[in-house]
Amino acid sequence: MWQSERAPNHRDLTRVGRARTVVALGCLCAALGTASLGTAGADSTPAQGPGGAAPASGQVRLFPEAPVQGDTIVVMISTPPGVAAAATFDGNPIGTFQDGTERRALIGTDPDVAAGAHRIDLVLRGANGTVHRMTRTIRLAAAHFGVRRLVLPPSTFGLITTQNLETERRALGPVLSRRTPVAWWHGVFALPSDGPIDSPYGEQGWYNGHREWWHMGVDFAAPAGAPVTSANAGIVALARALPLGGNTVVVDHGQGVLSEYLHLSAFAVAEGGRVDRGAILGRIGATGLVTGPGLHWGLYVNGVPVNPLYWTRARAELTATGYR
Repeated sequence: MWQSERAPNHRDLTRVGRARTVVALGCLCAALGTASLGTAGADSTPAQGPGGAAPASGQVRLFPEAPVQGDTIVVMISTPPGVAAAATFDGNPIGTFQDGTERRALIGTDPDVAAGAHRIDLVLRGANGTVHRMTRTIRLAAAHFGVRRLVLPPSTFGLITTQNLETERRALGPVLSRRTPVAWWHGVFALPSDGPIDSPYGEQGWYNGHREWWHMGVDFAAPAGAPVTSANAGIVALARALPLGGNTVVVDHGQGVLSEYLHLSAFAVAEGGRVDRGAILGRIGATGLVTGPGLHWGLYVNGVPVNPLYWTRARAELTATGYR
């Protein structure tokens, strides 16, 4: 069976450094209801503006209702005109972007985000200086991830070097940090290959007998030369050869959502080009840290590698049919 490996992204390199260095590669290749701000279950701390003016206010809706590890949590914030919104997840800032008449924040989760309670803080600031602070506690359910064991030949294992890891970090770090304010995607994401999935998201990896990182995407087994297509519309943020990812394409779909396609044999796009869902990005190959032809497909939300298969389903305020 074909398997791909992937270098850790810019967010993971520090954590990988704390793991065993035998394979410093890292990961290669409940209920959350809707409520209005100020309702039961949310702590509200309004601040009066000049002259005792009413504080900025609004409503928040959260999706999905029962998120699990690997999910993308959607925060929809409805505010009066002139009110700015800021948000944090467990104390970490998350961007909010205009989405029609509302603002939207996307929170990526992965196997490293612990199951259980998590905190979302919202700060609404009115044009007259009034401030309204909200805290919501949400619960993330545990997902069940498998285990995969690989034995890499010396020639492949030898690609895992400090220099190659640094090359990948320098190339991918700025790209995966993009936060384009416009959302270019429309509706559900399409699978980028017709091949069967042979390695799912989140599997805990054992490489040459050493327990290492979990799988940060989905692998497809497909013949060399088969087409690889864009999962949705966006801008090609990267199209270049990397030592571990091989020939790699990253598509920026906007608002912190980016998809990656690794180990291609050839490119059909160039950096900066616009692509639609289904556009051919390249061809299945076996470049980089792989054991045979195939495709690694990953999806990042604000730098967090989420389960891309969740984006192939209709999700409220994200990929639902008819959305935008």
